[in-house]
Amino acid sequence: MPRKSLTRGNSIYKFRNPNGDPFSYKPENNRELELIGLILWATEGDRTQLSLSNGNATIIKKYLEFLRKICHLDEKKIKAVIHCHDTLTYKECLEYWSKITKIPANRFTKPYIKKDHGGTRKYPYGIIRIAATNIKLVHIFNERLGEIGIFKG
Repeated sequence: MPRKSLTRGNSIYKFRNPNGDPFSYKPENNRELELIGLILWATEGDRTQLSLSNGNATIIKKYLEFLRKICHLDEKKIKAVIHCHDTLTYKECLEYWSKITKIPANRFTKPYIKKDHGGTRKYPYGIIRIAATNIKLVHIFNERLGEIGIFKG
C-alpha cells in the first residue's frame, strides 16, 4: 500500500512530537472544569495557541488545572512569560508566579519589564502568559466551543 503523503504542517508536527500527541483530551473526567477552561481560553486566550494571559492568580490556576487534568498536556510543553513593571524585582515576580503556577523558573521565558510611571497596580506581580502550543489541541478547543454554541471569534 503506498504511503500517504504528509503535508508540511503534519511533518513539522511529527518532528516536534516524535512520541505522538503530547496530550490526551479527556473531558469526561470533569465536564465542569472542561467548560471553565474552554470559556477562559475563549475569552482570555490566544486563538492560535493554548496561551492565556491574566494577572488574576485564581484564573491562571484554574486554566492550568484544565490543561493538566482535562487535556493531560505534557508538563514540559507548558511555559510562561511575565509582563511586569520595574516596581518589583523580576526575581520577586518570578518567585510569586512560579509558586502560583507550579511551573519551575527554568520554564519561564524572557520577561517583558516596563518602566513604572506611577499609579497603582491592580496586579503588583504583573501579568503572566501561560505559553503552550499544540495545533491539534487548538482545533479540539474550537470544535468543543462550537459544540456548546460559543465560537471563538
